[in-house]
Amino acid sequence: MNLAVIVNPYAGRGRVERFMESFLPRAEAAGRHIECLYTEGPGHGIELARSIRSTADAVCVIGGDGTVHEVANGLLPDPIPMVVLPCGSGDDFARLVGCPLTPAELFAVLDEGKGVKLDVIDCGERFCINTCGLGFEAQVTRNSRSIRWLKGLPLYLLAAGKALTQLHCPHLTIRLDDGSVIEGDRLLVSIGNGVSAGGGFYLTPDAVPDDGLMDLCVVEKMGRGRILRLLPLSLKGAHTGCPEVDMRRTRKLTIEARGPLHVHIDGEYLGDDRRSMTFSVIDRILPVLCKSDVPGRFKQPVQQLL
Repeated sequence: MNLAVIVNPYAGRGRVERFMESFLPRAEAAGRHIECLYTEGPGHGIELARSIRSTADAVCVIGGDGTVHEVANGLLPDPIPMVVLPCGSGDDFARLVGCPLTPAELFAVLDEGKGVKLDVIDCGERFCINTCGLGFEAQVTRNSRSIRWLKGLPLYLLAAGKALTQLHCPHLTIRLDDGSVIEGDRLLVSIGNGVSAGGGFYLTPDAVPDDGLMDLCVVEKMGRGRILRLLPLSLKGAHTGCPEVDMRRTRKLTIEARGPLHVHIDGEYLGDDRRSMTFSVIDRILPVLCKSDVPGRFKQPVQQLL
């Protein structure tokens, strides 16, 4: 099998370099034919994925959620199977799918060749494979980019604290495919194909990534004190019953904003200049290799992909 490996050497605050020091010798010893490509900056993962999708049988992504997002966008709309070895700051997608964590586990997954076909969310300019966030959630993502000395959940908690000092709740009009409309000032909108973002905030804890639907978490405008009480609940997905939280499911929605709207897709911050966005589900288009004993997060069974 011809395996392409796309590596983000900057992911995980140095974890990738240490990982590659052990991965490459093990791959060579196992007789694996590997084409190893390194990203050089934002967007390069998309270009690399496009360059190998017609020649490789599968692609392994070594990096974080942002790198996974770029590679998936380069592979779509006619992707080859993808497998992820997580080395990022959040790694929410890897936890969702049950990805291998060591070279030995990776080679076992490749030998089995099994996985699942996941939905993706068409966001107009990009595809989302895990979560999109608008408003406060995207502000947290933006702030996390400037914090270099933390990783994982502590990183995003600090970024959330900074976002509280710049609180902005835009007026939104949200239209769902059943004709219903949500309108008013909102703290955030989280759109989930997966269950978590930001290293472990379970804003859409009941999302199923291959059910043809996206889960919505829409939170009303509130003060800093109430946010501080609600935020810890989201770490366990226990916020969904709170009166300020509206949980929905849909196949398509549009969001219009009056004024700046911060946006992230799969942890990639896109800025605040968008005033209207449309989101729609594409059913089971992305093949992802994973462990065969992956937890029952999916609607479909694990199947042969290679």
